[in-house]
Amino acid sequence: MKLIFIKVKRTIRYLFYRDLKINEQIEISEKIKDDKLLSQYWKMSKADRQHSYEVFSRTKEKSDNRELLLLSLLHDIGKSKINASLFFRVFSDLGLIENSKSKIYLNHELVGLEILKAINVNENIVEYYENNLLKQKNIILGKTDY
Repeated sequence: MKLIFIKVKRTIRYLFYRDLKINEQIEISEKIKDDKLLSQYWKMSKADRQHSYEVFSRTKEKSDNRELLLLSLLHDIGKSKINASLFFRVFSDLGLIENSKSKIYLNHELVGLEILKAINVNENIVEYYENNLLKQKNIILGKTDY
């Protein structure tokens, strides 16, 4: 029941995502100092950028850990490999669509790790992403409804 509630809440939020305000864009560029990482952030859809910024804002309330804040902005970069509509996302989550695109969507965190490795960013960032997002589903991010 809790999972359904979260999915419904995320779907409703998705419908109302907006472009980021200029002060939010500046804050993001100050947090993501690496140009390759910043480029990956801007490759995400408007909804995924807004969602990541919301996760970032909620994470800031709980932690000032630089790597964790960076991770909160980048946790959905794997979704940039596909152009997924709201209905596609919902149907994939429900298991009603099973194709290569839905596999990328459902495994976007692993795809994000592959992206980080491919663009040759700092190895510490790659390790932090792998250890905190993939291996242990970071505790703080989990509390932010990421």
